[in-house]
Amino acid sequence: MRQVAVPAVVAAVLMEMTALASAERPRSSQFQPDFSTCSSSRDACVIGTTRRGEDTGRCEKAFKICMRTGTWDTYGLYGRRVHGVARR
Repeated sequence: MRQVAVPAVVAAVLMEMTALASAERPRSSQFQPDFSTCSSSRDACVIGTTRRGEDTGRCEKAFKICMRTGTWDTYGLYGRRVHGVARR
């Protein structure tokens, strides 16, 4: 009888672990940057680069381009491209 119970317990534990591993994790409650305008995109960029100890010069360059084109475009590890940004 004990030989049958052990595999059943192991199977139940594995199924529970699989269910927990595939469950959706809660989203972070941290502030999400606003990329709806060129100014707010620049502010988010400056905050992020300052926190990482990087130069904020690329934020100003991306801001100038955004004001002309309406596209926020930065590069690098934390860069992003957002189209349709309000030019203000």
